Amino acid sequence: MNFKTTLIFLAVFIVLGGAYFFFGRPSPDAEQSEAEAQKIRKIYTLNEDRIQRIRLSFKDESYRSLTLAKNADGVWKLTAPFTAEADAAKVNEMLNDLLEKKVKQTLEAEDYAQYGLQPPNIQIELWTGGEAPARTFFIGNKTVNYSVYTQEQSESHIFLIESSALDDFTKSPSDLRDRDIFNFSPAAVTALHLRVGSQPEIHCESQIGLNSDTAGDAGEWKMIQPVEAKADTRSIQEIVAALAGLKAVVFEAAGDYDPANYGLSPPKITVTLQFTADAPKQELQIGSDAGIGGRIYVARPDHHAVYAVNREIYTTLDRTVFDLRDKRIIDFQRTATHRFTLRQREDRIMCQKNADGEWEITSPVTLKADAEAVDDLLFGVDALKAVAFADDQAKSLHPYGLDLPSIQASFMVPDTEPAVLLVGKTKGDNVYVKSQNADTVFLVKGKIVDLLGMGVAELRHKQILDFDSDAVSKVALKHGNVNLTCQKQGTNWRLTHPVQEPAKNGAVRSIIEQVNQLTVEAFLPVAPTVAATGFDAPEIQLVVTLKDRTEHRVTIGKSADNTQHYGRLRNVPKTVFLLKKEIVENLTKTVDDLRAIPDEN
Repeated sequence: MNFKTTLIFLAVFIVLGGAYFFFGRPSPDAEQSEAEAQKIRKIYTLNEDRIQRIRLSFKDESYRSLTLAKNADGVWKLTAPFTAEADAAKVNEMLNDLLEKKVKQTLEAEDYAQYGLQPPNIQIELWTGGEAPARTFFIGNKTVNYSVYTQEQSESHIFLIESSALDDFTKSPSDLRDRDIFNFSPAAVTALHLRVGSQPEIHCESQIGLNSDTAGDAGEWKMIQPVEAKADTRSIQEIVAALAGLKAVVFEAAGDYDPANYGLSPPKITVTLQFTADAPKQELQIGSDAGIGGRIYVARPDHHAVYAVNREIYTTLDRTVFDLRDKRIIDFQRTATHRFTLRQREDRIMCQKNADGEWEITSPVTLKADAEAVDDLLFGVDALKAVAFADDQAKSLHPYGLDLPSIQASFMVPDTEPAVLLVGKTKGDNVYVKSQNADTVFLVKGKIVDLLGMGVAELRHKQILDFDSDAVSKVALKHGNVNLTCQKQGTNWRLTHPVQEPAKNGAVRSIIEQVNQLTVEAFLPVAPTVAATGFDAPEIQLVVTLKDRTEHRVTIGKSADNTQHYGRLRNVPKTVFLLKKEIVENLTKTVDDLRAIPDEN
């Protein structure tokens, strides 16, 4: 073949190939339509929405035949071999798996037994209405190419579909049952009845009301029995949420069963829920341990069924009256409180927020308050919880020391009545308290006494000095044998005693900054003696003089411990505070420390 002939053949090939590409090749839409046409749903005109009933039958006798049917509301139910709720998602997934299967190949056959189709491994009957199934599919044996022989009952030929169909439809009733023990919205619960062992039944109700459209976690709860009191709403919500999410691990029994076999005669715990409108009550009984995997038996008497569930539900429901009562002592809005008063016998401390929203002590002295100390106090009272209920209807407060309380704390919120807490006698590590507006006497941890017993020394702001550093004109420092003075001249500092020479500006400014905005570790409620503090022979005396001749005199005495020293200001000699050891060490400067090095300042 010569070169010219070769070129002619090549040209013809290119033309034919292009013609196929542009005119003969099926379009993507055509390919997609062809693939869709091969699906079982298309071939047999089946749609999962129209299917009303399903029956699965098996050649393997270890699997029981089962029937699923939609009720009047379109919800899937298991109707055979017993009646139970079905898992709609799993049922729909199973149906979709069948209808989406593609028919890979069609074969003519006469001996169906050799394909595992007479009898079939699985028989699937689908009803869309009427008495007879709309379609019945037989699933037989697997082939070597990951397929399985399948037949529709009304047809003589057989076809191949993916072999996964065997797994998709080898289901037990338990596989398709709804594992939710309950089916309700927590917001719909209006009442809870809980009986634990031989304890009195606990009855709690939502404060929104039994006839409301919404309840449960939407509002507060009240205990009705065995005492009438405010309930612990969070604990009730935990129980309701746990029940709403409770799932069966194993379906143990259905229909007639002997309760004694599951520790249900009598049950350890019985909980009953009431709902809005006229919805029927729902009850759960807790039985004995299932013996494996940390599970426990539970029963729904109205479902005539026993389940094994994770044992955590027992812990959630094993509550006492104390557990479900509201243990909060005093109800006030901590963040909205703008004023409070602490009374201890004849002593009274008043604190309130100023126009800038900052806390101040207004009585017995006017001082800036320590915001952190105030927040700790308010939070401690707000979070105060009972460790025991001493008396729900105290006829006399005297036995509890509440007729003449040791502490009375009042908290004010604008436009509301004050919330008042009374503190009485101690009992071991605890103390009796009550709200002034309530009858119940509580026992709480005794640390509340220390919190409410904070005096001015602990409530006041820990910063004792605050002045303009640039306004300082003179610094005088004495400690041990050191006695030095620095005077400001223009913008520079100069040593004026015991020598006359320039000083290091940075070193002098460091002393000033140590004193300016000086913050103490703590104020002592009662000032020790002068001899005890060492103020009769102080370790350090520092005087900072401002341009307007105002003097700030700090006296530092003995070491109070290994980390702190006693200190006081000259203008308030009875107020003794503690300073960090580091501050004291940083103030023990000498002339050499402050003397300026030539050409360096």
